[in-house]
Amino acid sequence: MELRHLRYFVRVAEDLHFARAAKHLGISQPPLSQQIRALEDELQVRLLDRTSRSVTLTPAGKLFLDAARATLRQAEHAMAVARGAARGERGELAIGFNASAPFIPEIARAIAEFRRLYPDVKLVLREASGRAQVEDIDDRLLDIGFMRSRARPVLPRDLIAQPFLRERLFVGVPPDHRLAAQDTVDLLDLTGEPMVFYSTERSLFTGELMALMRERGVEPNVAQVVSDVSTLFGLTAAGIGVMVLAESLCNLQSAALAYRPLTDVTMMLWLVHHVSDLTLPCRHFLQVLTRPAGAMEA
Repeated sequence: MELRHLRYFVRVAEDLHFARAAKHLGISQPPLSQQIRALEDELQVRLLDRTSRSVTLTPAGKLFLDAARATLRQAEHAMAVARGAARGERGELAIGFNASAPFIPEIARAIAEFRRLYPDVKLVLREASGRAQVEDIDDRLLDIGFMRSRARPVLPRDLIAQPFLRERLFVGVPPDHRLAAQDTVDLLDLTGEPMVFYSTERSLFTGELMALMRERGVEPNVAQVVSDVSTLFGLTAAGIGVMVLAESLCNLQSAALAYRPLTDVTMMLWLVHHVSDLTLPCRHFLQVLTRPAGAMEA
């Protein structure tokens, strides 16, 4: 049995007239009659009652018609899936990101635009540390990663890190904190200041921030280490300690927090993916993703 046999049968069953069905199908009537007879012989079931004046469906034919239509719909769906996958319009795209990446307008817009253009691609967004992202991209569990570090990340040979956005760092404090009265904050101003840090297991940013502070002669005074961004903001607002964050996270506005830029301190956000053999959904996302205007190189 072939799909064409089902298509022929459905057309005859809908028209209940061999000549009209043959015309719709673009074939002559005798071959159509032969194909229907061959189908009945293979099934060993009579699907149509024929007389010189009419064609009607047998009870078996009525049930077979529903099944034939469903089979043809499923076949068409399977073909659409295969063609869509070949065009990168189906499949999966997995993106890893740090806590601040979703607050960067260019990334948020790219995700929204990709979902609009490719609604049948399953989009997987996963927050992970930089180290975990590198491992998952290398293992092809992630297609793309956004990670923050001062220097270009050390990567396996098949991966590449492209500078995406260099951001200033800010200090977050309660509005009545002494640092809130300053226009800018120097790292030396944090000497002895209790601080709330994001877990180093979840972020390369924290380890690099601590290293930067020590380079500037400031030993971090760790008041609390948290594993959730909302907790980081909440404890800072409660006065447990000050926090240092990327500029994009300042989009989380709160009356309980004031943000002040750190003097001469920036950090790069890197876009990481395989050098070659990118999936089509990955290529499409990179085409949609625009680099921020005026972004600084590494």
